Amino acid sequence: MRPGIQISSFKPLMQTARDMYETFLHVRALGCRYVQLQWISPSVPTDTVAQALREAGLVSVSVQDFFDSVRADREYYLRLNEQTGGRWLCVSRIPDRMKSPEGLESYMRELEELSETANSRGQEVCLHPVAADYREIGGLCPVDEILARMPKMKLCLDLYHLYKAGFAIPARIERYRGRIVMVHFKDEKNGRQVPAGRGDIRYDGAVRACLRANVSYGFAEQESWDGDPFARLGEALDWLRGELSAAER
Repeated sequence: MRPGIQISSFKPLMQTARDMYETFLHVRALGCRYVQLQWISPSVPTDTVAQALREAGLVSVSVQDFFDSVRADREYYLRLNEQTGGRWLCVSRIPDRMKSPEGLESYMRELEELSETANSRGQEVCLHPVAADYREIGGLCPVDEILARMPKMKLCLDLYHLYKAGFAIPARIERYRGRIVMVHFKDEKNGRQVPAGRGDIRYDGAVRACLRANVSYGFAEQESWDGDPFARLGEALDWLRGELSAAER
């Protein structure tokens, strides 16, 4: 599993081309090579994002945003992913209006349509469930139902949201073996986000489970922070590297 950083962690610093470029340089200085893109201001041209990644020596494997955001501006997200070299277009969250048996059917139809469009442009769609997406609809777990009905659908599995949903993290990773292409490591302590591995979430066995499941990428993420955001993400990335080293021994 290759460690990296989810760029959503730096949303306030991604609103202008200059700030974005400087952020990418800071991320690379942490020894990070792989990133997932999210929440870069749409005012920054997609080719500018691609150039900044190249100049910083970063590799984007995916673009992510909320399902409704991608739905509203599909071409922008496909173009951003295309120009930055990403394989996966990652959509997050089942909208509340679709949390019924009929709504879930509609959601899956839209995912199929988006997948067909992405495939035609050399990309694949993957799903990033949030904690609420695991709540039963009509007696079924929506995430499990989507995976059963859409055998080609892959997962960007956010382990923080598994924890918030009340699941044992390693067991759920094993349950979704073969469907997970990337995972997110995020943490909290007393309701405040802290660097992964420094909070209340029990990540025991999580990285080993990811390795058994052949997960390709693990991204540190922290969307709010005290102090220097690069120091906080650097702590999370160091923790993840340490967990990987221990799991590989």
